[in-house]
Amino acid sequence: MGSVRRRLLGWQLAATVVLGLLALADTWREAADTATALSDRVLAGSALAIAERVTVSEDAGLSVDIPYSALEMLTSTAQDRVFYRVDGPQGFITGYERLAQAEPGADGKGFADSNFAGDPIRVISLARTATTGIGAVPFTVTVAESTLARRELTQAILLSSALRLLGMILGAAAIVWVAVPLALRPLNRLGEAITARSPDDLSPIRAEVPSEVQGLVEAVNSLMQRLETALDALRNFTGNAGHQLRTPLAVIRTQIALAGRADSLAAARTATAKGDAALADAERILAQLLLLARV
Repeated sequence: MGSVRRRLLGWQLAATVVLGLLALADTWREAADTATALSDRVLAGSALAIAERVTVSEDAGLSVDIPYSALEMLTSTAQDRVFYRVDGPQGFITGYERLAQAEPGADGKGFADSNFAGDPIRVISLARTATTGIGAVPFTVTVAESTLARRELTQAILLSSALRLLGMILGAAAIVWVAVPLALRPLNRLGEAITARSPDDLSPIRAEVPSEVQGLVEAVNSLMQRLETALDALRNFTGNAGHQLRTPLAVIRTQIALAGRADSLAAARTATAKGDAALADAERILAQLLLLARV
């Protein structure tokens, strides 16, 4: 069956790996959601900063003074690419005209995933209005950035979780490797106690063992009790057999001695006949003893 330590370690590692993979899958999802939420917040702040710089000109048209600080807040060590566009009632005003827009929701803000210039991007479209002395002019600000920083943030979170999980697996393996021999010490003491016994000692085992092994000890004690009973019966049988055979054998020996000292043929024949009868009794007793031994 192999080593108990290795079997427990194998089961523990297999279970931990399976649970770890499930945990990593859940961590990947949470990391992606966290990275998306953080980046979307910065993306919304950039779009809002641009929207605040949209004004109405004297001819009731819209003019935009792009604050490049709003775009710089999206830059990162991942070197993400940033795109924008501004649209008014008459259509495109400035920016990247081919940049796809997101559909604003009830709160005037909408997010979408798309592709632009060969890169996957995250897009926000912000619907706002610029007021004039007479009315309000609606416009839409769209800002997008490539998703390299988001992926790097997700991978960093996942790597951190994977390292912690690996440390947990190695720690659990070390605990199992050390704890199993400590847990098996009572069994080792039980084996030593049985080995140190003399062959004639069939008394019950009184060693302290874990509850999981108590049934085994009770079974061994029951076996030893049955063995002691069988040995007692064998001793009684041996004593009875010796007693039953000793009498006819003594008679045979006596009659042989009498036949050897007989002064006549008739006396010798009489002693021989008595010895033969004693021998027949011995054979009958021996047959009965053999039958009893079989029983």
